[in-house]
Amino acid sequence: MKIFVANLPTEYDEMGIATLFITYGEISTINLVTDRQTGRSKGFAFIEMPNDEEALNAISHLDQMQLTYNKQLAVSQAQERPRTNTGYSRNSSRGGDGQRGGYGNNRNNTYNKDRNRPDKGFKRGPDQENKD
Repeated sequence: MKIFVANLPTEYDEMGIATLFITYGEISTINLVTDRQTGRSKGFAFIEMPNDEEALNAISHLDQMQLTYNKQLAVSQAQERPRTNTGYSRNSSRGGDGQRGGYGNNRNNTYNKDRNRPDKGFKRGPDQENKD
């Protein structure tokens, strides 16, 4: 059974978590979630215990346990996260014409390619005439 543990002190590492759970049974994995840049704990972890009875016993004993003066552990059975589409989608609604993203919008070549050329498209004022 997979167990979710929240409100862990940031000083806790895998060994600290293991000492909490080992008294209730065998632990197969501990996944302490850490910040990518600093490497410090984010304050929650996932523990996997092969025996469901032992896992439920650990949850009932450790949930709401006071570790520090202002933090109580929150221990529960981990819930499967529903899969969301986090990948890039060509037809996403992130702006633009829905086909190419939010910048450019030139799917049908609708902009004037020659607008900045002095001999085409772009009209110069009388004081900026081409002096070639």
